[in-house]
Amino acid sequence: MSYVKKERSVPMRRVKLEKWVITLVVIVLVMGVALTSSLAQNPVTIKFAHFYDPMAGTAHIMNIEWLEKTVAAFEEENPGIKVEFEWAKWDEIDIRSIRDYAAGIPHDVMMSSPQLMPKHAIAGDYLDLTSYVAKWPKPRAEDINWTPVWGKLFPLGIPLGIHTRTTVYRRDFFERYGLDPDRVPEDLESLIEYAQFLTRDTDGDGRTDIWGLGMYFGASRATIELYFAPYIWNFDGKLWDPETKRADFASEAGVKATRFVYDLVNTYKVTPEWATVGTYDEVGLINFLNGTYAMFTGFGSYWIGPLEDKGWVTGIFPPKPYGKATVADVFVAATKPQAQFTNAWGLSINKLSEHPDESFKFIDFIVTPERLIDFPDAGLPTLLSLWDTPELQTDFYQKWLKAAMYGKSMPYTAYYGELADTVAAALQEILIKKVPIEATLKKFEDEYNAKYAGE
Repeated sequence: MSYVKKERSVPMRRVKLEKWVITLVVIVLVMGVALTSSLAQNPVTIKFAHFYDPMAGTAHIMNIEWLEKTVAAFEEENPGIKVEFEWAKWDEIDIRSIRDYAAGIPHDVMMSSPQLMPKHAIAGDYLDLTSYVAKWPKPRAEDINWTPVWGKLFPLGIPLGIHTRTTVYRRDFFERYGLDPDRVPEDLESLIEYAQFLTRDTDGDGRTDIWGLGMYFGASRATIELYFAPYIWNFDGKLWDPETKRADFASEAGVKATRFVYDLVNTYKVTPEWATVGTYDEVGLINFLNGTYAMFTGFGSYWIGPLEDKGWVTGIFPPKPYGKATVADVFVAATKPQAQFTNAWGLSINKLSEHPDESFKFIDFIVTPERLIDFPDAGLPTLLSLWDTPELQTDFYQKWLKAAMYGKSMPYTAYYGELADTVAAALQEILIKKVPIEATLKKFEDEYNAKYAGE
């Protein structure tokens, strides 16, 4: 007898079910590919407003190159999001956001200033970022929110770094004229002495070729922040009284501070008269790199990169453990509190943005150690983890850390911009027209208080 093995039959219902599942999986895969392709072909576009101008010199060019590199990396990692640039002047970008918001003109990610956050809070043009930051893991949040700069920006902005200022100087000029490059001025009296000694007519034509101490007194926020505030602080004064909410720069301390800068320009002639014109970058960084100054005060941590690019420091930017100042070096403010203005640029999201989630995703991508370590305009690291690295233990960076520790901020008033403009205008009138200091300061202070006192 022969036996024939019968194949076990599979119920038709099971066959149909398996075919349906396979078909569904294929459909889902196809739809996923199609969606990804659609996003890649029709991505969400967010705009990023910055103030870097390639015509403004080396520092701006370096920052533009960093932005382009960062955006390319972000878009590669996020194919559904494209980033376009918008531009505004550095001291107008905050006001543009406020004005455009009032006019119903939308923006997305914008660079923002901590000293203008009170004005933004009143205008309501920036999005509260609390809900986004709340999703960060605790270690991530603690790595960035340790610095006072955080409190000046958040919840309307996220800091990109710590900006502080020092006095930069030419070690080779010190050596050329018989000064020890490791011994620097520690108070205003010695600062004047050094500046007088280093001011030189190198070709004997009767004109100054090397100015002992560069400063800037243009129509800019930089004037009050870097060239008036440190000296009124030296004489125990203040720009604005938080209790009375009135300007206080015409005080005895303000008169002494103004007399100090007036004498630098008009009495000792160690600071050029043309410091009242042009931009902060032109008068400051560009002239220092061109050899115009032996010392320049108000030198920002955002300008460290150009020193490396010039070959005047080695292994400093990006920072290396062997980093060293060779031709150029820095020292902290030669004032009693050793304080310079300390702040940061931040990233904010305009409240009219149609893509706030994508905008914060871009911010989140930027404020990481691997991105900020070589961002020239970040200045000093806002991430605590970066300060523990050997790269930032060099003498050069420890001087900057000291400057940041002693740093002070600007008055917390919604009319800070108007205060800055008022002080700059007063100083320009005094320096250029040589009008009486006390009376002129009082005139400008009274004009400000008549309009803005109480806020």
